[in-house]
This record gives sequence, C-alpha cells and structure tokens, in this order.
Amino acid sequence: MEGQAGRDTIHRVERLLAGLARARRQPNRREAYHICDALDHLRAGRYAEAEEAAVRAERVSPLPSDVSSRLATNTLPTLEDILAELNELIATLRDR
Repeated sequence: MEGQAGRDTIHRVERLLAGLARARRQPNRREAYHICDALDHLRAGRYAEAEEAAVRAERVSPLPSDVSSRLATNTLPTLEDILAELNELIATLRDR
C-alpha cells in the first residue's frame, strides 16, 4: 500500500464502519455517499481528497448540490456492500 496517508484514511473509514456495525444500523444517504467518495479517491491515489471525504462522512455533511438531486443517491449501498468494497480496495492496494 502506498503511504501512511492512505493507511490512515483506510483506518478512519474502518472505524466509521465499525461504529455503524456496533450501532446495528446502515449508513444513511449522506454517510454512504461520502464513504464511497472516500473509497473512490483512495482507489485513484488521491489521499488528501479521500481524507476530506472520510471527515465529511464522520460529520454527516450535506451532499453536494449537484449530487443531491440524482436518483442514484437514493439507492444506498448496505454496510456489507461498503465493507466488501473496502476489503477489495485494501487487497488491490496491497498488491501494488
């Protein structure tokens, strides 16, 4: 895996997901969007942007205005979907 910044952001996302699991709830629309955004940035190697997205997920920040009206953001990934994506990302980064 490349860099401490990427590992730190992955750990931040893991902690957030673990908190959701402990609370026995699925991520809401805002959390899901920002977590997936963080994973997309990690996959692209944009660690600063990934960290910012993870912080937005923790704070349950509003969705960007151009995104909030999209119907696709109404279809939420489950906690299990996000965990699977995160694990796949970790495996991919490890192989680099």
